[in-house]
Amino acid sequence: MNNQYAEFEESIRHKINSSLRVFINRLHANFPPHWHTDIEIIWPKEAPYKVVCGNQSYYVDIGDIILICPAIIHEIFSPSPGARVYIQVDFSKVSVLKELNSAFRMMSPALHIRKSVCPPDVYEQLCDYINRIMKLYFGDIPSLHAVDGKGDQEESIIAFTELEPYDKLEIYSLLMQFIAFCGKNMHLFQNAGAGSALSVPQNNVLLNNVCTYISEHFTEDLSLEGIAAYAGFSKYHFERIFSEYTGVTFYQYLQQMRINYAQTLLSNSALSITDISYQAGFASSTAFTRAFKKGTGYPPSEFRMLNEDQHPIAVYHQDADGKKE
Repeated sequence: MNNQYAEFEESIRHKINSSLRVFINRLHANFPPHWHTDIEIIWPKEAPYKVVCGNQSYYVDIGDIILICPAIIHEIFSPSPGARVYIQVDFSKVSVLKELNSAFRMMSPALHIRKSVCPPDVYEQLCDYINRIMKLYFGDIPSLHAVDGKGDQEESIIAFTELEPYDKLEIYSLLMQFIAFCGKNMHLFQNAGAGSALSVPQNNVLLNNVCTYISEHFTEDLSLEGIAAYAGFSKYHFERIFSEYTGVTFYQYLQQMRINYAQTLLSNSALSITDISYQAGFASSTAFTRAFKKGTGYPPSEFRMLNEDQHPIAVYHQDADGKKE
């Protein structure tokens, strides 16, 4: 492979007057650790991917679909060249929806939908959502021939033209339906041993309400005793069923909620680390830094530097033998 993309940097180029982007990537390239506030959906059409989110690795085969949640550090490896569909959308302006936040919590760090084990009717519905989004975004341009890359005129035209009236709203609507459909069928996608395949207790509706309550008050001084009383259970019974439902303890869940929020706040360069620590509900910046590094592998200052919107990252391209260029 030649070096025409040697200086190419990954950055999210939304359509004019929109907060979304759809493109076809055929580059045989690796993307080092980075994050953004967009959700990212990848659908390999001709070649697989390996995606690392946090401490989890996902081997995304041809036809599989992976949804990477917002503000999650991820790394992408390209074993071979071939077309992959990308959808990147900023949901920060609609993140006030409780159900949307709940869905991202359950999917975090990523939701891997494997074509080989997904029921055909469910898989076809998911593909239909993506195909309809592509049709709206690309219009009459042959989308499967659109290549993402520096200096590619066709991609520039696609990225920087405006959508037709109400197309953006319709795309957001389709994405919301996609996420809701995934949430309703979560049990079909969870892998044994993936860290989120959980047995669902009979109290799942009540516990979902508890999680919603925590998501609305996590910056406050919450305690296990207080939340157990809110749920109407004894402390010890609640601790057991909550751990079964979420896969983590109450305090681990609360801390992760605060870290997730802090990750989003770190996209705002005007906020200091100390400001963010208190806004996210931590007692001190020292406690925040310690918890954040334990949860993400990076101290907050280094994590902020991985935000591709503020610090676009270089892409590692490979030749036919897999060597970096």
